[in-house]
Amino acid sequence: MKKIFFICCFFILLPCAAAAETLLKIGTMPAADSLLLYVGAEEKIFEKHGLNVEIIPFQSAIELGAAMRSGAIDGYFTCIINAVLQHLSGTPQTIVATTSYARPDQRHFGLVVSPRKNINSIEELQGKTVAVGKDTIVDFLLTQFLTSRNLPDTYIERQDIRSIAMRLQLLMAGQLDTALLPEPLVSTLEARGAKVLLDDTNLRMPLAVISFAKQKLTKEMYTQFRQALNDSADLINEYPEKYKETMLKYKLLSVDAKNAYSMLNFDKKNTPCYLPTEQELNLYFTWLYDRKLVSTKPLAKDILPEF
Repeated sequence: MKKIFFICCFFILLPCAAAAETLLKIGTMPAADSLLLYVGAEEKIFEKHGLNVEIIPFQSAIELGAAMRSGAIDGYFTCIINAVLQHLSGTPQTIVATTSYARPDQRHFGLVVSPRKNINSIEELQGKTVAVGKDTIVDFLLTQFLTSRNLPDTYIERQDIRSIAMRLQLLMAGQLDTALLPEPLVSTLEARGAKVLLDDTNLRMPLAVISFAKQKLTKEMYTQFRQALNDSADLINEYPEKYKETMLKYKLLSVDAKNAYSMLNFDKKNTPCYLPTEQELNLYFTWLYDRKLVSTKPLAKDILPEF
């Protein structure tokens, strides 16, 4: 009778063990809100929820995208623009969480004026140049910044510089008027004398997400992963100064910006378990279509979970 009991227990526990043994490789970038993933791994939160997760850092969105397309990683921290383009170019995927959402009390992106340039107002930006990564989230956001202020999309002349490091270097050298950059770089540059004239705080929309290749997550793993992210967000919200040190450790924040940077806080209404709505996604789809980056607008349901 005991033998039968132990055999039954073995088969009951087998699915849980199998889920824990499935290694999920997640690519990330040196952006502030990728802290969610690092805290989940470092504090063993993923493990607590029955997941085996490996965080793989990348310095370039191009390399990160290539890894996703090749199947070298199962999921990644990314923006909605990239997730949609990857999805439509033959790497079907599913957005499973939102890591940053534009809101009035927290800046995620800003248009930074070189400290060597005498530009002090939005009016003085007209006709100047701004460095962006063409057809990326910052290019999309520049359109939103201008539209929200009833300014034409041509108000500032775009200059395509994909490398964030290059944008930073040229801006500080005074070879660029302005550049559109993410936090915590924006705070870093402010600490070095740069000015921020436009940012995302007057927008209400999802910005960065975590996306997985379709079919990589079972319904159970999807739930476990989101619970783990939620727990990570709770810890970061409760102990911001502790996890600011974690940001320094993983080079998500520079030492000289430590005091100037307002630690990110996860608004539980919009992050991390929030999923973009059809209306929010359609704003991205329309921009991509207008830019002729897609021939037809995708459907929101194709890139959101089917569970």
